[in-house]
Amino acid sequence: MKTKKLLSKIRAFFDSDLRDVQRQTDSLREVLDKLKKKETVLKSRLENEHDPKARKKLEKKISLVHSQRKKGLDLLKSLHLSDSPERE
Repeated sequence: MKTKKLLSKIRAFFDSDLRDVQRQTDSLREVLDKLKKKETVLKSRLENEHDPKARKKLEKKISLVHSQRKKGLDLLKSLHLSDSPERE
């Protein structure tokens, strides 16, 4: 293991803020995975739906889930940027 990586691991071990950020990113990834699965299920239901009212409802749900995923991905990116070792 290189020195830089070893120092990064030691810093992560002693830095409680960094551990909190890592926990937050882990839980955020789980939520994003669930939202992605939900979006694919809704899209498959939309393909099989023929009723215009039901299709419109499904399209609204899909756009809502998609926007939630997009916000979550933006948050995840910002957490990764704050998590980088160059933030000192």
